[in-house]
Amino acid sequence: MPSRRTFSLGSHFDGVIDSQLAAGRFDNASEVVRAGLRLLEDYEARMSRLRQDIAKADAQITNGEGIAVSDSRAFANDIVGRGRARLNQEQ
Repeated sequence: MPSRRTFSLGSHFDGVIDSQLAAGRFDNASEVVRAGLRLLEDYEARMSRLRQDIAKADAQITNGEGIAVSDSRAFANDIVGRGRARLNQEQ
């Protein structure tokens, strides 16, 4: 069952909501707020995955599993090349 809450958003966010409603993107303020909360949930989930990936990479480096880099430009070019190859495979 939907719950009701009251918030003070301030003039900036009131303007954001009004702008979205005026543009016809949403039918009411609740839809705008729900869309914002969904984005926040997505952001938090991505940040959690990123923190896990960083912790894993940090542990790998601590265990001596890192890659020694002597030429940063060549290393960056290799990463870009592998990324492009992966994108081409997905298409």
